[in-house]
Amino acid sequence: MIGTGLGSAFYLFFTYKKSKVSTVKEVLKLVITADKIFTTPSVIIQLITGVLLSNMMGLTYTNWFWTVLSASFIVLVLWLRAAFIQVKLTKILGGKNEIPEEFHMLMNVWFYLGVPSFAGSIFIYYLMVYKPFL
Repeated sequence: MIGTGLGSAFYLFFTYKKSKVSTVKEVLKLVITADKIFTTPSVIIQLITGVLLSNMMGLTYTNWFWTVLSASFIVLVLWLRAAFIQVKLTKILGGKNEIPEEFHMLMNVWFYLGVPSFAGSIFIYYLMVYKPFL
């Protein structure tokens, strides 16, 4: 989840900063495809297996469990919003030969959704590995 998400974000962000419109369009398509094939299933599988494992370990309904679930929900909402922005960015570029101002504004929103989403993902892994306050 983190590897694909971070890798896709890295390529999209730096392509946007350094490349021409046609390259940004192609990378956006690849990022959206990677999210469909890799990130979405891993998010779903991680949530389901995490709840099942928590239940097996007797950790369901503890403060730790609710903290992990809350953080996961926040990350999911941020990530979904960013994923929808990626689709909108593709539509904005359409047949254009230059990047319009609306694209730049949405890229800023996309970036600033990604920062707390990534930090939240790292926090979730920290909680899963170290299980503080149990």
